[in-house]
Amino acid sequence: MMQEWYDYDEEGDVLEVYFGERRPAWTIELTPNILISIDRTAQQAVSLTLLDYTELRKATAWGPRSFPITGLAGLPIAERDLVLHVLTSAPVNHWLDTSSVQAMPDSPFAVTHLEPTPPAVAVLLPALA
Repeated sequence: MMQEWYDYDEEGDVLEVYFGERRPAWTIELTPNILISIDRTAQQAVSLTLLDYTELRKATAWGPRSFPITGLAGLPIAERDLVLHVLTSAPVNHWLDTSSVQAMPDSPFAVTHLEPTPPAVAVLLPALA
């Protein structure tokens, strides 16, 4: 199992989640507040950056807040497929729940919402405790 480690900047409200050791990676902005870094060769996530983390975690009247993954729109199909594979695989899928919305039969788009904060991370977040 890959070791996860975390870094939370309370002043900036940024949570960084690292998967294994740091290594060169391709970073893509999934949403204005969610970035993912991927090792293309290994097809694995290197890190996940969550900006304005306390805002991302706030629920709506109908449940978790969902975010359209707009960063996929300009990618070539092979890169988009790689990102979707990484998003729906462990360990990223323990952090983000990604699904598809079928607005029209020929135009699906991906959305995501945060999974509950793991207890090991919650203790790092005094503003959320």
